[in-house]
Amino acid sequence: MKKHLKKIVRKLDIQDKSEFDFVLNQSERITKLQFIDFNKFIQNLTQEDFMLYPNTENLKEKLSEFYEVNTDELFLCAGSDVGIKAVFETFTDGGRVVTTDPSFPMYKVYSELYQCEYFGIPHEENRHTISTEKILSNITDNTDLVILANPNSPMGEYKSFDEIEIILQQGVPVLIDEAYIEFVNERNCENFSDTLVKKINEYPNLIVTRTFSKAFGAAGCRVGMVFSNKKNIELISKFRQMYEVSGVSAKYCEFLLDNYGLTQQYLLEVEREKEKVKYMLSHFDVIDSFANWIHFNTEDDNKKIKKILEDYNVLVKWCTIPHDDRKNWCRLTIAPGITDEEFFDEVRDAT
Repeated sequence: MKKHLKKIVRKLDIQDKSEFDFVLNQSERITKLQFIDFNKFIQNLTQEDFMLYPNTENLKEKLSEFYEVNTDELFLCAGSDVGIKAVFETFTDGGRVVTTDPSFPMYKVYSELYQCEYFGIPHEENRHTISTEKILSNITDNTDLVILANPNSPMGEYKSFDEIEIILQQGVPVLIDEAYIEFVNERNCENFSDTLVKKINEYPNLIVTRTFSKAFGAAGCRVGMVFSNKKNIELISKFRQMYEVSGVSAKYCEFLLDNYGLTQQYLLEVEREKEKVKYMLSHFDVIDSFANWIHFNTEDDNKKIKKILEDYNVLVKWCTIPHDDRKNWCRLTIAPGITDEEFFDEVRDAT
């Protein structure tokens, strides 16, 4: 056994969520499709989809068209975290991995697994941002990879292409994790610059990951993508398992792409609902995000609010915020219609 594995600590967040009426802790989409829409997908399934080894070429063709790339510029994987792992396997060789802290926990896990120097740059005093200059100052000759979640999770920061371009110009492989990018647009972000998938052939060191788990509402399907130039995808694909995406999952993602208007409607509803949530909780200290959640501090009403959420079977995430000594921060996933629920009225009035 590799000795360094004993030192790696992994906390597996496995929880039975079936007992909760509202699951608002992990930024999953909990709003279901209308039955008439979901039934269209169900009616298109065949026994062969379950019996035969999967053929994902149809999905790759649709992704190619949707993102305006060639099929040899994308790598299909069982969730974007598997794609991120493949990037580590391809581009790291025991050097430094530069990212932001806090961020997606698997960045640190993979750094430790592949015996890299994990360098997480802490967020600044205003709790939201990390300057591009600070990232640049920590890229050394020994740096193998820079990873930026954009928008960042859990802090919700978004960096424009102008900021990221400066980092790309250093020549080091840069992975942009766009798990939440669908929630950013021209209406809610004045410096929005669209997905960086469109830039993969301009910068040979650019790699972008995307997922069906968040805005598309298909976290259970475990389907993600890695986008880069053809040469990089050829290298990354050497670490591909024989069959990473099931045929049923691939078919459902094809359905979601064919009916993207359903996702667009959901995104608009989340955007509107978040404005309501911020207004109704404005008497708390609220930290907005460029994704589908907010943080708010429950201050002296922490026990009361926890009791309300417990009574209504609402699952949220309690956390800390960088540079803030208070521990009573609640991360609340925005789901269309939650401000109409009785529990939300009680949370609002619990002050």
